[in-house]
Order: sequence, then structure tokens, then C-alpha cells
Amino acid sequence: MSDPKKRKAIEEHAEELATIHYEAQGWTIEKLGKPYDLRCTRGAEERHVEVKGTTGAANSVELTINEVLHARDKENTVDLYVVSDIRVDTVTDPDPYTASGGTVSHYPDWEPAEEDLRPRKYEYRLPDLTG
Repeated sequence: MSDPKKRKAIEEHAEELATIHYEAQGWTIEKLGKPYDLRCTRGAEERHVEVKGTTGAANSVELTINEVLHARDKENTVDLYVVSDIRVDTVTDPDPYTASGGTVSHYPDWEPAEEDLRPRKYEYRLPDLTG
């Protein structure tokens, strides 16, 4: 999505729904953003939550390499919380967009399997032409 304000409204709405979900289960929430979105603690338990929001269907989500590596690290307990079909309305000041609704897909103890990942981008290191 090219409009950063619209993307931010969608992300914040998805995080708000995730926060409500975990708080209802007795978790204390800390919003981080990186390397994951929410740190949830309940007593001695700690859970990291990666939150994704989209206006489309929940067929796939984009992940960074760091999100994948963090979820695969056996030291971490990670959940994936996806809110799809979010409605975005155009409004006026102070924010140009308001996000609402959505369908939740919750994946506790998430570890992305290799067969479920597809490369979408590559970084190409340019050869040194000075030598």
C-alpha cells in the first residue's frame, strides 16, 4: 500500500484488536513495533505477537526476514495475529483515515514453515567495477 497514513490506520486498528484480545486473557501488553509488535506478559509467561492488518482476504501476509527469524528462534514464543477485510473510511482532521471491522485469524505458537514462505524480493549486491 503506497499511502503511509492509510497503512498506519490499518496497522493501528489491527494492533488495537490484538491488544483487546490479549488483555481479555489477562496479559499485560507492551507495544514495541520491532522486532515484533506486542510483548505480552502474564506472570512468568512471555509471548511475542506479530500483528498484520489488511483490507483484503487473509490468503497471505508479507513478512520481513527478521520477523521470520524471530518466530523461528526457539527462545521465543510467538503468535501471529492477522486482521483481514479491514474497512477504511476517508475522514477529515486530524487523521485522513479511520479503520474498522475485520476478520481475525489467530495463530498461537507460530513458527513459519519453509513450504509456506515464498521469496518476493531479492537484494542484489553489485559487482565492484573499480578493480
